[in-house]
Order: sequence, then structure tokens, then C-alpha cells
Amino acid sequence: MSQDSEEHNELTEMSNVRNFCETKSPTTYVRKTILAQGFMASLALFMTATNGMTSGFPAFLLPQLQSNSSEIPTTVDEGSWIASMHSVFTPIGSLLSGPMMEHLGRRNTLMITICPKVIGWLCIALAQSHILLLVGRSFTGLATGMSAPPALVLLAEIAEPKLRGFLTGAPSTSFSMGILLVYALNAVLPWKTVALFAMILPFVALAIFFFVPESPLWLDKMGKTDEALKGLTWLRGNNREQAKHELEQMRAQQQHNQLIDEALSTSRNPLFSRPILRALVLVNVFNFFQEMAGTFTIITYAVNILQQATGGQVTVTEVAVLTALARVILTGASCVMLLHFGRRPMTISSGLGSGAAAIFLSGWLFCAPESENFKWVPAALVVIFVIFNSYGFFMIQGIMIGELFPARARGTASGITCALINTTLFFTTKLYPWMTDVMKSSGLFLFFGLMSFMGTAVAYFFLPETFGRTLAEVEEHFSGPSVFWRRNIIQQYKESVNEQRRQCAQ
Repeated sequence: MSQDSEEHNELTEMSNVRNFCETKSPTTYVRKTILAQGFMASLALFMTATNGMTSGFPAFLLPQLQSNSSEIPTTVDEGSWIASMHSVFTPIGSLLSGPMMEHLGRRNTLMITICPKVIGWLCIALAQSHILLLVGRSFTGLATGMSAPPALVLLAEIAEPKLRGFLTGAPSTSFSMGILLVYALNAVLPWKTVALFAMILPFVALAIFFFVPESPLWLDKMGKTDEALKGLTWLRGNNREQAKHELEQMRAQQQHNQLIDEALSTSRNPLFSRPILRALVLVNVFNFFQEMAGTFTIITYAVNILQQATGGQVTVTEVAVLTALARVILTGASCVMLLHFGRRPMTISSGLGSGAAAIFLSGWLFCAPESENFKWVPAALVVIFVIFNSYGFFMIQGIMIGELFPARARGTASGITCALINTTLFFTTKLYPWMTDVMKSSGLFLFFGLMSFMGTAVAYFFLPETFGRTLAEVEEHFSGPSVFWRRNIIQQYKESVNEQRRQCAQ
């Protein structure tokens, strides 16, 4: 009872601080807060957009390299290496980013990644052989791996709870905008010119770097209390009282986390504590099925997939750009939806919809109607697949990294997760030509559909709902007696009812 009373008092105090801020100058306070957090987020979002350009670049590059007029003649096997070389080095970058985030900070790690990103695109723009293309893809892959974890972590740590869903979902939209941008440029420009254009966004991010602070949570953890308070005050609309209160809450949560580690873990490494291990396993099992469901394969091989699905009967360039545009619109709308709806229904409905679209497309391709009146159907089904896949499956990956990993291991856990993601991406990208040769297009989309349903099942049984919950409450779920979401909810409900009965009896 005393603990509940203390938690109630803390929540009441926090509410009073926020009410004071907003009643003092509600319009100015809200506007300054949103602008500050939005400007801070732009650093991470510009880097995420460059990652989208890197991932989407091979979709139009490979058809140009494999054409009869190519200045660098390329076989199918050589093309698969050019596409997948990016994913060979992204796991290395992701593993490096964890220690770098913990020692150098989130913002500084993002700045460091700009150098290999620019070097990579410059090598691609100057390439006269496969070697330089592979070197360029290696550098951009390394930079992608290094930049993805700190971008997600930075957004999660600067956001107010009411904006957390929007900001942690925003990288998926910026990533999609990068894909759309590189598709659109490649549709009208030679690939070397597109590579030169791709260097602009990293330099824009570099300019923003000099005007934004480091993550206040990281600064406070490193003992730089004054800098942390100054940065958080700016992020909270120049309200020092609220910033001070939030820092106190952060310290209290860190002390609580330390007690959990001591009680539940036999190791001093927080990664081996039960809450973090459970979160780590859940996130990576879901990510495996999400990637095997074709989420990123269709980004890398969009043109090839559309050519095979339609038999060359439609103009695939326009359809590929349309899929990228649909992904931008859906992910942008999802960011707004995350302010009002839960993560679970969006993810589950997305998995069911994309799985059904993929299996229906598989059946259509297997039957292969010859009529000219239906030549648009495969392309339409690919677009429907992308639409359903985008607003949930594609979005939830970054959100889980930002919300499910506790702060004390967020850097390391996100680095490991991004490394595993990109290791899987390497195999799916490299094996795509072999899979299409063995399974044909109908078998490939049947596989995508089944993997979508498997990922949906994982989300249904194990993914906790984080909407309206604090990060401490999310962590409490992984500390509970069961890994099943519904079982924990039922248990919490029973405990709440029993507590109310005891209070009434007293």
C-alpha cells in the first residue's frame, strides 16, 4: 500500500508540473516543445533517409547494369553480390554502434557515420568496375549499420511519452522517403548521377549536428548533469522545472532497474537479466519472420520482382515508384495513427493483410491467366502487399527497438538487433536469384505469405501493447511470470480485482 501511495504521489507531482507548464503558456509551451523535438529528430531522420536510398538503390541499378548497353556488364550472380554486399557490412556497423553509443553518445555516433556514407556514394559514382561498386556498397552498408541504432535510440530518449509513438515511428517514414527518392531519381537519371545526389542528405545532417544537443539521458548517465539539464530544458520548451523533474524520474528508474538486475540476474551484465533477454528474443524472432516475409526483399529487387510477377506486361518502373509512394503515405499515416491506436492491432492486421495478398498473388501466378484483360492484377496485388506490409510490419521494427529495450542496455541491445537484422538481410538478398529460380514467382510469394502469418502469430501471442504505457510498465511486463501478453494481462487484472476486494474488506 505504501509503495502504491508513493507511485501515486510521484504521478500526481509529474501531472502538476506538466499542468503548470501548460497553463502558464499552453500554446507557446507546446509549440516550442514540438519544434525542439522535431528539429532534434531531423538529425536522425535525415540519416535514416540516406539508409533508405542505400537499400533501394539496387532496385534500378541492377537492371541498368544487366542491360545490353551497360558500361559495366553484370551477370545475375554478380548483381546479387552488388545488392547483398551492403548487408555484409551492416552487421559490423551495428555491432560497432553499441559501444560507440555508450562511450561517445548517440548524436556523436550519428555524426561519425557521415564519413563512410559519403565515401561509399563517391566510390559508386566514380565506379568503372565491379570492384569499386562493391567497395562503395561496403562503405554505405557499414554506415547504415552504424547509424540505424543510434537514430532509433536518440528518438526514443528525447521524446515525451505522448510523442514517443510518433517519433519512434518516424524513421520508417523517412526510410521510405529515401526509397521513393532514389527510385524517382533512378527512373529519370543515370545511376552514377543518382549516387552524387545521394551525398546531399548526409551533408544536411552534418549541418544540423552543430545545432542540437546530445541525448539528455546519456549525458546524465555519464555524470554530465548540467549539460543534461540544459539539453532537456531546450527539448521541453525551455521549461526548466519540467526538465528537472524528468531527470529525477530518469534517475529513479535507473535505480529501480539496478535493483531488478540484482534480484533477477546472476550476472553484472544487464543483457543477461530476464527482462532484457526476453525483449531481445521477442524482437529478433519477430524481425526474422518479418524479413523472411519479403519486407525488404521487395525494396531491393522491386523492378525484378514486378517484371517476373507481370511477365513484362506492364511498365514496371512506374509501378515500382508507386509502391515506394504507397509506402511513404502509409508509414506517414501510421505515425499519426500511433498517437491514437495501439501497436498490436496495427501489426496483427498488417501481417494478416500482407500474408493474404501474397498468397492470393501466388495462386494467381500459379494459374497464370493469359487474358490481356487481367494483366494488371499481379501488379495490383504487389501494391496491395506493400500497402498492408508498410503500416504495421514495416513500422514496428524500429518502434520495438525504441520501446521494448530498457535504457540501461538500449545501446548494446539495439546494436545486436540491427546486426542480426542485417545478417538475415544479407542471406535473403543474396539468395533471392536462387529462390526465384527454384521456387518460381508463385512459390516465392507463397513463402512470403506463410512467413507473414508466422510473424503475425508471434505478435499476437508475445508482443506487449505499449500504447499509453510508460517504458517502466513495458519493462515490468518482461519481468513478469509469463512471456505471453494476454496471460500477463489476465494476471494483472486478477491481482487488481483482489487488491480492490482487500481494500473493501478493510
